[in-house]
Formats: sequence, structure tokens, C-alpha cells
Amino acid sequence: MLGWALRYLTVVLVLGTGFALLQESGWLKPTTAARAPQPSITGNPTQARSADAAGSDAWEYVVEAEANGHFVIDATVNGVPITFLLDTGASDIVLTLDDARQLGFVPQNLEFSQRFQSANGVVRGAPVRLRELRIGQFSLYDQVASVNEAPLSISLLGMRFLDQLSGYRVEDGRLILRW
Repeated sequence: MLGWALRYLTVVLVLGTGFALLQESGWLKPTTAARAPQPSITGNPTQARSADAAGSDAWEYVVEAEANGHFVIDATVNGVPITFLLDTGASDIVLTLDDARQLGFVPQNLEFSQRFQSANGVVRGAPVRLRELRIGQFSLYDQVASVNEAPLSISLLGMRFLDQLSGYRVEDGRLILRW
């Protein structure tokens, strides 16, 4: 019995030390005392549970801005890793042709029936549905998206994505998504 108790205590101490080191390094952000922060599934972003001013529970996902000030988010779409640029000027979730191919969409079989006004003029898009869009612990299911017909260097998370969150903000070069 004493051997089991010592092993249990050792595991608790190691885990506690690991969380403390993660917090000191900035990988985990301290939140309310009752809830331990959760590590992020992807690279540099952090993810933690927090309570808002009204006391309701919410998840936060924090992404540091790139050197150019843009926010790049690693997601999983239908089980496939896809990198997105957060674009508040885009109305939709938009996939590049290459990302669409990775997800099994065949551009020759898509109907490019949508028209979008972009900085480069009018572009066409093909409507598609995504079974799951996952960022950290946050998942959206059965999402409407578009495949961009014109060359695009990175897929976009536009306002259709942001409108489904409970909130988002930018502060000190960090994007904070809340759900």
C-alpha cells in the first residue's frame, strides 16, 4: 500500500511541476484558480478555460501575430491539417485550390457559381461543405465554405467563422478567440 501511495505522489508532483514550467514558459496562461489551463494542440497558440465578467465559462485560444501582423491559424478540416489566415475582410471560409484537393474536392467537378468582390476584383468561388473545422478544442460541424477559383496563397477564415464564436479580440499583438 505504501508503494502505491509513493508512486501516486510522485506522479502528482511531476505533473504539477510540468504545469508550473509550462506556465512560466508562457505556453499555458493562468486563469481562474478552480480550472487548470489546457495546453494547445498546435504550435505557439495557447488555449485555456476562463471565466468572463459575468462568470460564465468559456474557452480561449490565443494566437501570436506573425512578423507582418497577420494571424495564421493551424486547423484541422475533415482530419486534414490546413493553415488559414484570419481575414476580417472575407465574408466566407475560403479554401485554396490546393487545400480543396487535399480535402478530396476535385476542382473540375465543382460549380464556381459564387461571385466575391476582392482587392483584386471579382473572383469566383464554388460552395462546399466541411464536415468538421477544428482549432484546438473548438470544432464547428457541417460548415459552408468556398473554394476560390483564382490562385490564393493561403486559405482564409472570414466573418462566417468569426460570427460563430462567442467573441474575439486583438490585444498586444495577440488574437484571442472565445467560444
